[in-house]
Amino acid sequence: MDVSLADIAERLRAATSVLLIAHVNPDADALGSSLATAIALESLGVEVQVSFPDQPFDVPLGLRFLPRSDLIVAPEDLRPTELAMSMDASSGDRIGRLLAVGEQAPTFIAVDHHASFVPFAPLVHADATRPATGLLALDIIDALGVELTPDMAVCLYAAICSDTGSFRFASTTPDTLRTAARLMETGIDFAAAAKAMFDTKSRDFLRLQAEAMGGLEVIHAGDVDVAVIRVGREDRDRHGIAFTQVESLIDAVRTVEGVEVAVVLKEDDHGIWRVSSRSLGAVDVGRACTSQGGGGHVMAAGFTGTADPDATLQGFLDAVASHAP
Repeated sequence: MDVSLADIAERLRAATSVLLIAHVNPDADALGSSLATAIALESLGVEVQVSFPDQPFDVPLGLRFLPRSDLIVAPEDLRPTELAMSMDASSGDRIGRLLAVGEQAPTFIAVDHHASFVPFAPLVHADATRPATGLLALDIIDALGVELTPDMAVCLYAAICSDTGSFRFASTTPDTLRTAARLMETGIDFAAAAKAMFDTKSRDFLRLQAEAMGGLEVIHAGDVDVAVIRVGREDRDRHGIAFTQVESLIDAVRTVEGVEVAVVLKEDDHGIWRVSSRSLGAVDVGRACTSQGGGGHVMAAGFTGTADPDATLQGFLDAVASHAP
């Protein structure tokens, strides 16, 4: 059932305990939205927990600056909760082993902004017109009547900044920028947040990036030129880089001149290959990834493939060719 954000706020306020769920391999939008909402609820006396389904369970390096990490609990340590709410997950498989936890809660809600959203909770609020779930989280916090604090604001700023590509993506609206200004007015160190997310890389990571970019291919998918790099588990292990750090390589691939789609084909810790993709504008990568069992936006999307990297990539390329304008 579709519900309003005001209704969600009422249900959250009435609950004695709440679990906020971010999707697997959480980005700043998922974890920032969850933490900001959790901080707001805690101020109302609600017992709150934040979690995500990753195994091994570890906060991504680029998100460790977010405040109130003490609210984050590994799935195996979660306490029973009266209400569970996923934030920024486009489908049930995106919250993995926590889907069952949500389904066991007396109230289960999903809040999301992806065009590819597939309902998986009894109560849902999905708004693909909003460029980040962080904007929906702020609406919930306002509906709760809670004063916006710097801790909430930095989490939300990170969420919105991340999903708008530092406010460079076409999804950025005037309202997005007005919201960012409101968050900045709380006194947050927004420059430090941006540096932590986008501009801080270890030397080992940069060596991996140089190696991966050295193997870059430009492949024709019908009439579409696709830039592709591959990062296997052995590549990561050789440089001591966690799987969650590989996602940011897409920002380098998308700068290749003359291509319309950028792809990072990456192997996770279980030997499964995944695709992260970005469109430079002409191609709807969200449709292509949805056809492969994943999802996302027109400009940014991904999916989980198989243990065969070539088949995983070919499936995506075929989908791009078939969905090309």
